[in-house]
Formats: sequence, structure tokens, C-alpha cells
Amino acid sequence: MISAFYIDNFKSLVDFRLPPAPHRLGSFTCLVGLNGAGKSTVLQAFDFVGHLANGQVATWLKQRELKASDLTSRFLKKKLILFQLDIEVAGVGRIVWSGSFNTTEMRCTAETVTVDGEEQVLHIKDGQLQVLGTDSKPSVQYPVRAMKYEGSTLSFIDVRDVHPALGALKHVAANLRSLDLLSPQSMRRRAKEAEDIGSGGERLSAFIHGLPVKDKTALTNALKQFYPQVVELSTTALRAGWKDLRIVEQYDTEQKTPSRLESDAAQVNDGLLRVLAVLSQVSMPQPSNHSAQPDGLGQSCVLFDEIENGINPELMQKLVQQLLGAERQVIVTTHSPLVLNYLPDEVAKASVLLLYRNNAGHTKAVRLFDLPSTQKKLALLGPGEVFVDTNLEALPAEAMALLDSQKL
Repeated sequence: MISAFYIDNFKSLVDFRLPPAPHRLGSFTCLVGLNGAGKSTVLQAFDFVGHLANGQVATWLKQRELKASDLTSRFLKKKLILFQLDIEVAGVGRIVWSGSFNTTEMRCTAETVTVDGEEQVLHIKDGQLQVLGTDSKPSVQYPVRAMKYEGSTLSFIDVRDVHPALGALKHVAANLRSLDLLSPQSMRRRAKEAEDIGSGGERLSAFIHGLPVKDKTALTNALKQFYPQVVELSTTALRAGWKDLRIVEQYDTEQKTPSRLESDAAQVNDGLLRVLAVLSQVSMPQPSNHSAQPDGLGQSCVLFDEIENGINPELMQKLVQQLLGAERQVIVTTHSPLVLNYLPDEVAKASVLLLYRNNAGHTKAVRLFDLPSTQKKLALLGPGEVFVDTNLEALPAEAMALLDSQKL
């Protein structure tokens, strides 16, 4: 599970830490803040680091219609993006992956991976990538200056031949998914083979088609909690490998012959598709390939932007419960007090982070209910009620004052 994240020189994220020290991230995290505070940028930053591990930075930039030069902060005017991802894996320990990505060379020119703050299992020194082996296999060196690769050196390392911490790290990082581009229009498309639904949901039909029967049944049952009339998720393989998704509903269930309605994805309402996409990521076994998670690998993380979009308020309580009980670590952004109101107070205190811009324009984070004004209100009101009763525009000054007091 990801316990902390640091990035510097990525858009408005300058010397940015999530969560603010000395805390750690839990299995559920909710980001709130004003428009332009940097919530979506944080999700993009996670997604960017995930694509470093996959070696797919150019593809990621093309998908988002960005250039590498668009990634760096206009405040700093530097080419290097610094990052650090901390994960905790049972049986392995605390793994810290840090590095610097050169936007001109499109690859990491410095990287280090340590375990429990002591054992260095990967690092670049004097143009050589040194990777620690195991008791039965020797350490490996790669002449990275002479090699052509994109993103991180993790992208070309065969983790079966090296220290197990690297396998756990690559699993977590490469399976980071930010669905900040999720759209019903994309989810209605036919798609070919896929191990995930795509950042916009454009591969949803192929993903569901590839699920084992038991997982497809489990996903259908999860969807029935929101839409009781749904009885089947039907997919069809078409010519040239395209997959088609259809939703089967049943009405007049008290009759001897209930009526069945089968609709292709183009005819299904937006809310159902959005709920289906979320459930497909949080209620299915992880990692990809739809198998049970292997022993010794960390929990992967999925991120959703404005989780409440297109979903009826009546369904939000069920959705929040699904997110809190998810098999994957979940990070969401929201503008809705309903999301917060369905969180238990103790969960809200630990998991709701306020993003704001400081006087320099840099995005920073603080726990919303660490602020004196919101802390006082939470003793009398629910988390969502506090959110409604609070002037978000006044909170950055309070957050900066709190930060200054902690430095004293």
C-alpha cells in the first residue's frame, strides 16, 4: 500500500507531500479544495509516476494531449521532476523509490530504491544501474547511459531475477490508475483486449469480457446493489477482436414471465456506466489479469476525480461504502458534502485532506479536520455538514498559519 508520495516541479506541485508529514496514507483518501487548488494535478502526478514504471510516458502524454515541457512547474523553470513513492508491503517492509525524471531525455537519470531505510536494492551511479540480486542470483549491472529506455529503469528490469522488493514496487507502481478522464461517452465504445478499463473507461467492454465467470458474476451482483433490475452483464466478441457490452435488465419480476430488456452500452444511462466503471476497479481481485493477488506483492491503488459526477445522491452512501471496503487502495477527489457525510468521523479525520495554494501559488496539503475551525465544528456536526458550513476560501490562510505554528 502507498503510504506517502512526494513530487517536486510537476505543474503546481512544488515540494509537495501527500499526506503532510508525519502522517501516512490509509486505504481510503479523499481530497477536497477549491477549483484550481491542484486536486486533479495530484491524480495526474500519481498517474505519471505509474507510467514511469511502465515505460509508457510518451503514450501517456499523447493520450492527455500534452508535451513533456507541459509537465514542469512554471514557477521553477527546471527540466527535472523529482519524485518519491513510499509503499509498505507485508513480509517485505517499507520500500522507498525516489528519482528524477529529465523531460528532455524522457527518462529517469537518477533512481534509488531502498528497503526499511537501509538496504539499497537499486541505484544509478557513474552511469551504471546497479540492481541487488538474491541469495541464489547475483547482482546485475546495466550501462544505462548507453541504453535506450523511456521512463524508469523499472520498465526493463526482469523482477524475477532480482530482489523481491523490486517486484513488489513494480507491481504497485505499474498498477497505479488515475481515472480522472472517466466519461460515459468513452465507456460506450467497443474495445479490443484489455487488462484495465483505460483512464477514460474506453476499454470497459473488453475488460469485462475478459473477466472470469465468477468475477463477472460478482461484478453483476455488486451493480445490483445500485440497480436491482440488472441481471446480467453481457459481452460479445465481434469481428476483428472488438468487444461489445450489453446490460440485461429484468422487470415485472412478480409475473410468471418477467420482461427482459437488453440494451447496448450506447443506450445505458450515464450514472449506471459510471457506477459500473468504479465497481469494476474497486470490487474485483487485484492485480490485473483478474487473478488473486500474489503473495508478497503490495496493494495497488486507483484514483477517481470528482467521484460524485453523474451519480444520484441516493446512491452515494452505497458507493462510499464500496470505496471504504475496496480491495484496492482508493484516492478520490470531491466537491460533494454527501461523500464526506457518509464517512465515519474517525475515518474523515484521518482521510480527508484539504488542498490549497499558498502565497507562492504552490499546491499544499493539510488534513481538513486538523484545522482548529473545522475540528471545533466536527464535535457538533457531521463531516459533510462541517464542509457545507465552512468557507473554503478562508481555509488556506488558516492552513498556512497552522503550518507556521508547527515549525516553531
